Amino acid sequence: MLTLLHCRRSEAAARAGFTLVEILAVVVILGIASAIIIPQIGTRDDMRAAAATRVLVADLIYAQNMAISNGTIIYVKFDTANNKYTLLSTASSGGDIALTNPITQTTYTQQFGPTTRDWPTVTINSAAFNGISASYQPTFTLAFDEIGSPFAFSYTTNDKNDLNDGTIALKCGDFTKTVSISPATGEITVN
Repeated sequence: MLTLLHCRRSEAAARAGFTLVEILAVVVILGIASAIIIPQIGTRDDMRAAAATRVLVADLIYAQNMAISNGTIIYVKFDTANNKYTLLSTASSGGDIALTNPITQTTYTQQFGPTTRDWPTVTINSAAFNGISASYQPTFTLAFDEIGSPFAFSYTTNDKNDLNDGTIALKCGDFTKTVSISPATGEITVN
């Protein structure tokens, strides 16, 4: 009886391990999974585009709130050629002055593109207000008046026109996020 019990324990112990074929199958499956997953982790352009869009939306809301709280016009001047935008206000002596970023205490400019540490792969693909692209006419910009209503402003002609259509597109790799500003209300939506 003792030998029969001993034999059954030996057989059970022999079956408890994995065979070489089973181990190789697991290694092959892990290799295939890592070949598919790891390249996607390395390029998260969709998340970078979404994060840059959140920064833009926050800055537009900040500009609108500053216009309302200070009772002044705040401009958001886009420079698509250099991948940046700047928040501006009109100085009491005339001319525009850049707002100070409350966090960094520097000029309120957001820079994208390869010259930056934070956003090297993000670009301002387009910025168009009332159908006029900021890259076509760089003196045309977005502004918010004293009640937070958006309008299109031309530095060339010093004209202020109600905003009919305003869009800014940020691009990172194959992903593009478009920010739209609604006429009259200044409501901001992202597509």
